[in-house]
Amino acid sequence: MAVSITLLLPRCSAFFLFLFVLCGSAAKVVTVDVRAAKGLLQTGCIYLDVRTVEEFEKGHVDAVNILNIPYMVNTPKGKVKNPNFLKEVSSACNKEDHLIVGCQSGVRSQCATSDLLSDGFNNVKDMTGGYVDWVRNKFPVNIPLAKEEL
Repeated sequence: MAVSITLLLPRCSAFFLFLFVLCGSAAKVVTVDVRAAKGLLQTGCIYLDVRTVEEFEKGHVDAVNILNIPYMVNTPKGKVKNPNFLKEVSSACNKEDHLIVGCQSGVRSQCATSDLLSDGFNNVKDMTGGYVDWVRNKFPVNIPLAKEEL
């Protein structure tokens, strides 16, 4: 097992390096931990989940105002940045809306937050730790039932 993990590390490292270069914007990203994010969501902020549709459908933050607009999309060549991300967010949200951006672990959401700030969204915060930290803190999640369970 250690061999396969070792073989995956260069791929994972390259992927995360790619993401960090991709989101190397001058915009200052404001981050909040999951506890602060939970409080902000209770005041009416919109939770923007930037994970893939497949990840979102397996379970997501339980929030009143939630959107799933993937920052990365799966293609036959692997995951690539969603070329319509900013357009899709702009169609669903106003530039003055208060957004909390989250992903699985905090990498994609940081890039997405940076892009949103650069595009003129003013009230955007990145939730560090992502869905993993949200679950670790035992905060409410929404896990849809499988069709056979209905």
